[in-house]
Amino acid sequence: MATLINQRLLSKNDVIVVTVSGGIDSMVLLDLLCRLRTSLKLTIIVAHVNHGVREASVEEFEFVKAKAEAYHVPFEGIRLDPLPHTHFHEEARKRRYSFFLSVADKYRANKIALAHHADDQAETLLMRLTRGSSFKGYGGILESIREGDITYIRPLLNTTKKAIEAYQEEHGIGYRHDASNDADDYTRNRFRHHVMPAIEKESKLYRQKLNQFSKYMWEANDLISRLSDQFIREYTHNLDQTLQFSVAAFNHLDLIVRRDVLKKVFDTVAQDQHELSFIQSNELLKIIESPKPHASVSLADHITVSKSYDILEIKRLNEEPNALPTLVINGFGSWTFGTDGFTVTKDLPNIIDGICLELWYNNLDLIFPLSVRRRIDGDKIKIGNGTQKIKDLFIDLKVPMTKRDSLPLVVNPLGEVLWIPGIKISSSTKIGDNKLYVVYKRGSSC
Repeated sequence: MATLINQRLLSKNDVIVVTVSGGIDSMVLLDLLCRLRTSLKLTIIVAHVNHGVREASVEEFEFVKAKAEAYHVPFEGIRLDPLPHTHFHEEARKRRYSFFLSVADKYRANKIALAHHADDQAETLLMRLTRGSSFKGYGGILESIREGDITYIRPLLNTTKKAIEAYQEEHGIGYRHDASNDADDYTRNRFRHHVMPAIEKESKLYRQKLNQFSKYMWEANDLISRLSDQFIREYTHNLDQTLQFSVAAFNHLDLIVRRDVLKKVFDTVAQDQHELSFIQSNELLKIIESPKPHASVSLADHITVSKSYDILEIKRLNEEPNALPTLVINGFGSWTFGTDGFTVTKDLPNIIDGICLELWYNNLDLIFPLSVRRRIDGDKIKIGNGTQKIKDLFIDLKVPMTKRDSLPLVVNPLGEVLWIPGIKISSSTKIGDNKLYVVYKRGSSC
């Protein structure tokens, strides 16, 4: 038994939800764990899902329930509503795991045990290598993974199917055979029936070798992930569904770490609703490495990636920046402009966050109404004794192109730009003997 199950994944007093389909693998896993129940003081709960696809699933439900009773362990079963054939496996998996988590919560379990074995691992790796995957995906199935308060364990992952079958026969363990596994309708079945036997003719050790490959990949992924996380902590800025980082700092990373950074920042902006493909990753790397100061590309679901000088920005667009109407400020008080805030006051404000414009004047009637708007073609700002086009100012100051159209401009009644918060103050704001203050706070974070 010790050679079949990885006891290092078990601890004394574990409360384990065992996912049991009724097939040979899960029935052997249940038997092995029940045999360790006394010595390790384990609490075991059986969880079974009937997807309602096959007629035999009704009998399998009752079979697993009866076996749980025979082992004197609690049984939790559910029959799911039928699912459409399209994306069946993906949606079915989500529903299964949701049920397993609910059972774990009910019994305050700390682990969920799954019956994947070495043959499953080999099939998974070869399928992913064939169809393509992420670097993390090429690592295959993990023996143990923690998600929140639950640890998913696969105690049979280093055990071959033949060893499981030999154990079942030796101990006379009952199980149910799923006839759908005999057909070639699914990709995994075709690999199992045709590809794996051909590989075994080349090497009977292929399962162990592919398991070694998986371990190497996960070890490499752990290192890459730590390096990419460190970069993200130190160099990225997250502002209102927008992530920015320094191109120069990014280009000092090793290529595989750069790919992981791009994947993680994309996942953050996309809220895990879309996946960055290898082709898209290459396209982004070309943009970043290009000597051109400006470049951009649109990705899924209104997500844009833009480079402007040393800043790369990944942004999810919910609305056009220029869709905001002009804000008119008729006097003292507070106003909002999109997610930004403006306050006009006579007294010097105690600024905890935000920035402040000191506006000098002689006649208050000539100050109001102030306007806040986005830039338009031809806008200029006074600098010393002359003026400069806002467009040229942005170029000189290397303001990212993606930021230029979203910056607010404070304008006086004559249409002159007085202030671009955080960028430039007009020289005409220092004319007069009296003064007032305009406070700007950016976004909901201010």
